[in-house]
Amino acid sequence: MNMKFKYFNLHSSYKYFQLIFFVFLCTCATAQSSRTNSTILLIRNVNVVDVLNGEILANQDVAVKNKLIYFIGNSFTEKVPTNSVTIDGNGKYLCPGLWDMHFHLCWDKNNDTLLFPVLLKNGITGIRDMGGDLNIMRSFKQKLSESKIIGPEIFAAGPMIDGNPPVHPDFSMPVDDKTNLTAALDSLKNNKVDFLKVYSLIKETQLRGVSNYCTNNNIHFAGHLSEYIEPEISISLGQKSIEHLNRLDDIWNTNKIRLDSIGNLMLANNTFLCPTLITYKLKTQLRDTSIINNDYSQYIPASLMEEWQITWGKRVTKHTEIADWQGLDETFKSQLQLVKHLNKMGVLILAGSDFAGFPYVYPGVSLHQELHLLVEAGLSNSEALKSATINPAIYMSHQKLYGSLTVGKYADMLILDKNPFDDIDNLKAINCIIIKGEILNNKK
Repeated sequence: MNMKFKYFNLHSSYKYFQLIFFVFLCTCATAQSSRTNSTILLIRNVNVVDVLNGEILANQDVAVKNKLIYFIGNSFTEKVPTNSVTIDGNGKYLCPGLWDMHFHLCWDKNNDTLLFPVLLKNGITGIRDMGGDLNIMRSFKQKLSESKIIGPEIFAAGPMIDGNPPVHPDFSMPVDDKTNLTAALDSLKNNKVDFLKVYSLIKETQLRGVSNYCTNNNIHFAGHLSEYIEPEISISLGQKSIEHLNRLDDIWNTNKIRLDSIGNLMLANNTFLCPTLITYKLKTQLRDTSIINNDYSQYIPASLMEEWQITWGKRVTKHTEIADWQGLDETFKSQLQLVKHLNKMGVLILAGSDFAGFPYVYPGVSLHQELHLLVEAGLSNSEALKSATINPAIYMSHQKLYGSLTVGKYADMLILDKNPFDDIDNLKAINCIIIKGEILNNKK
């Protein structure tokens, strides 16, 4: 993955993006202010999208109290306080909020102002940050916890743990035989990272050290399969998720028996796959100007767009013959088949976009593109929806609070105009966004 972070300079546009964020919150809320103190939020007669069982619970009342789902059933009979809010959900579908499980947020201190509105607009109520700055990570989390800003939940790794020299020096912690690995990992743990991310050039000795540290400190590691370590070793050492399809796609094309063995090892070790299919699809579209999304250009600074154009130009010059284009298409078809195969084996899939890690991956909207591609790969609409809801919660061991519409969980919810089990693209038909029980958008 091409992942550069320090080509952003948003300071000159900070006040502009603050205004966008303010307008988003002020113009979207209709039933009440976005920061409500209502005792109960009640949604009447709505169709509940049950991601756990892949079915629709018709005509339900859903009540929210103190940020949590308080009641789900055919009829809510408790007296509703006068300062509460009631929404008519007739003909609508109530769905859990979505998670983008491969996102890069914590590389600029203004990204909360810039990116939170567009993430929420697309129904994304949580992200897994796959590499960034510790100070920025802590700042964003603190703002969210103190309700100074409204945004998605952040589950973050801090800097990536890579070999020395690392692929991306700006946001990596390089480690080698001379590194005091325990002290290095302690520094991450003490800064409240949620997990450790390993990268492409880490060596086996250091990965084993990371694995031992995680076992002893009740934390997990995830990331790329290293170029220096066989996938079977990484999985056996406890790598909880594999990002992208690198290494696996080559094995799929050359040794399907070995790939099945790896798949079974992933199942035995509860290893997840985050394929980021959108990045591989984009590689087939080097000649396609439709990859430029003018509606989302406001979220991409000129310096980033320039970087994308340079990177894209280099890719185009490497693929000038018809055979080159055909080869890219065939590679992508094979990658879709790989994801279909591992999914059928039972490997749990995580939906992730790799925003800021790959050119022309736009924030928010690219998660919907990823979900569409997962269905194209062979997942059912229900399976694809799980990859952005309950599977992330299971991965994070936070299924008691996130991932489904269940009494006792956080009320991070989307009211949709259409049924996502009929068509995964119906997740884009967002009528109302609710985060921790607070209405952010209620479309008329």
